[in-house]
Amino acid sequence: MAIDIKTQYINVPGGYVGLQVLGDNDSTIPILFLHGGPGGNFDSFTPMAEMLAEHCKVYMYNQLGSDENNDVGDESLWVPERYIETLDTIISEIKVEKLHLIGHSWGAMLAAEHVLRNPGSPVKSITMVSPYLSTEIWIRDAKSRLAEMGEDYLRIVEESEKEMLFGGKLYQDIIEEYNSQFQCRELQKHKRQFRQYAMKPKTVTGTRVYRHMWGPSEFTCVGILKDMDITPRLPQIKVRVLIICGVYDQVRKETIEYYRSLIPGSVRVTIPEASQTSFLENPDSFYDSLTAFLQRFI
Repeated sequence: MAIDIKTQYINVPGGYVGLQVLGDNDSTIPILFLHGGPGGNFDSFTPMAEMLAEHCKVYMYNQLGSDENNDVGDESLWVPERYIETLDTIISEIKVEKLHLIGHSWGAMLAAEHVLRNPGSPVKSITMVSPYLSTEIWIRDAKSRLAEMGEDYLRIVEESEKEMLFGGKLYQDIIEEYNSQFQCRELQKHKRQFRQYAMKPKTVTGTRVYRHMWGPSEFTCVGILKDMDITPRLPQIKVRVLIICGVYDQVRKETIEYYRSLIPGSVRVTIPEASQTSFLENPDSFYDSLTAFLQRFI
């Protein structure tokens, strides 16, 4: 069945975003997806959004600097506050009484910040997928995963960090192998009509955003997010929260359980045969887990 797709352009602080709207069912609570990065894009979530859009509207947008058609090259815009303001603006502009947020990695941080800062928000739930909520914890998990790959991997990375040299072949090879194990593994067979869709790399500008805000790799943070940590504020979240991670996720199960313990009433789900992009790698399990959670709000 063909899904109706529209694009709505919204002026936000520092530029504009193209909000993609999938589906036309106004009888159920819509979903707004927030991609990871910073500097990522929503393309990898598109197949899952198409399945969800058979039952509800799904909104997606590429954040400032992430869209190849909207090159925001001013680094002064690439700060957390700007991305949070953008989310607040979009939610205000779509004018819905109720809304579900799905935040992937960095997107989970944005979703949490929105509900913490806006007690009157229409958001009724957040699904955090492989959430980034603390740089210290993210790096700790990443270094733990590196050690699983081999002590030499961890040693090379830490030596590169001491010298602030990240362009060498060994470091770049480690990034590639790390991502293949903990970011996006082999896509699984699925029983639903799910379009196979390779993970789209960051655009040129998106890569600049990532390196400015984060750094050269998932396991090395030298950007402006190096001190980010909202875990002390997680107990203040009042909406329902589902936390999803893959068995082979960079975000380790101990971390997910820690986050679950901090957010009142939250639940966690582990997706088998998947890592950080579980919605691509094992879409059946992801879809079943997500929709079972969202059905509570019908």
